[in-house]
Amino acid sequence: MDKSKSMQFREEAIPLVSLDPKTNKFIINDEAIDFLNSLKGDIGIVSVAGMYRTGKSYLLNRMLLDRSTGFGVGPTINPCTKGLWIWGSPIKGQTLDGDPLDIIIIDSEGIGALDEDSSHDSRIFALAILLSSCFLYNSVGSIDESAIQNLSLVVNLTKNIHIKSSLGGDEPDSEDYAHYFPNFIWVVRDFTLQLVDSEGDPISTKEYLEKALAPQKGFSDGVEQKNRIRRLLTSFFRERDCFTLVRPLTNEENL
Repeated sequence: MDKSKSMQFREEAIPLVSLDPKTNKFIINDEAIDFLNSLKGDIGIVSVAGMYRTGKSYLLNRMLLDRSTGFGVGPTINPCTKGLWIWGSPIKGQTLDGDPLDIIIIDSEGIGALDEDSSHDSRIFALAILLSSCFLYNSVGSIDESAIQNLSLVVNLTKNIHIKSSLGGDEPDSEDYAHYFPNFIWVVRDFTLQLVDSEGDPISTKEYLEKALAPQKGFSDGVEQKNRIRRLLTSFFRERDCFTLVRPLTNEENL
């Protein structure tokens, strides 16, 4: 019997991509393949990435799946998500033209876990981006210099993603990569700042993001490194936005 026709959707997370420690190569889970093959018609993929133990999985559970449980979450310092995991049932949505669309949710391993190195993080980060129609980056607090530096993995994207230049040259530029990259949404959790400009006038969350990604003044090596990350983010992700979420409670015992 054709598995794609007989498979029932499951309200649980399924491993999608994991790392084989013996070969140091990624492997795809057969169950996830069966699930994807069972989908007919157009799909959209929403994935989330961010530093480990910052509530990525919780964000997906509460905001997208509207569930108290789903993708693994936990109270310890250890990461709950390893590799990439996919939700075993699509969310019904529609395109901008109103056509029906199955939305697939992917959770990714957190960046900066103590048991992995930056090379592993870069590969997971690149995989999540390439699979996505919409890429959510989850962080906590504000978009300050530290938060932008945590996105330094963007510098290594060209090492893990190989494409041909549209102009026939040897080296593709950021314009070429932008064609393959998804919409980028920065979700800032536990946000407490006022969204105003230097004159005290209100600004939107998108304007807040663009201001944070504006080039820094100076010519030192340190400033150049900061601006390189900003240039790559703005050139790779042409469609980008930002949403801020306030802390739901101040008393941690009630969280």
